[in-house]
Amino acid sequence: MVARLARRRQVSALGWGVLGAIVVVCLALAIARRQSAETNAALAERASRPAALRDAELVYLERLFRTSKPIGVVAKIDRAYRMPSGLLVLVELKTRWANQPSLSDVIQLSAQRVAVMGQTHQAVASYAYVMVKAPTGRGLPIVHRVQLMSDEQVVALVRRREDVLADRVLPRRPQSRKTCLSCVFRGQCDRLFP
Repeated sequence: MVARLARRRQVSALGWGVLGAIVVVCLALAIARRQSAETNAALAERASRPAALRDAELVYLERLFRTSKPIGVVAKIDRAYRMPSGLLVLVELKTRWANQPSLSDVIQLSAQRVAVMGQTHQAVASYAYVMVKAPTGRGLPIVHRVQLMSDEQVVALVRRREDVLADRVLPRRPQSRKTCLSCVFRGQCDRLFP
């Protein structure tokens, strides 16, 4: 009888040992799979970077920045990279058919630059990258380097916008009529500039 109890305990202990080993192996496989997916995502992100940012460190991803000086700006950036020199470089990702940066991209990135510098007090490059990918989803994005507006130009643009919205100055037609096609103020301008 004692021998039977001892054997049952050995079998029971052996069963728990095997079960424990299986749980440990499953956890190790799950962790390895997750690390592999994270590694693949990091490799894909690194491969899609502009060549000039290969040695840079991705420091901000989809992050909101705010500043009140030199003017109130709130901007959400797609990516910011820190160069070995410490300089931050902004990157904007766009999905569209036209494979070129637009003036609105430059304005958006310039406002982002003001917001990031105002909140973090870090130096941000006076240039940035717009990465354009076609809506089909095939291939890597095409990289375009753009020169950003100065802080003074951003401040002037914000003040002009405020003046237009407060009816202190009249709006002007854009250089390209294509800009008007998606503008929310189109109806108002059509009445002002028939």
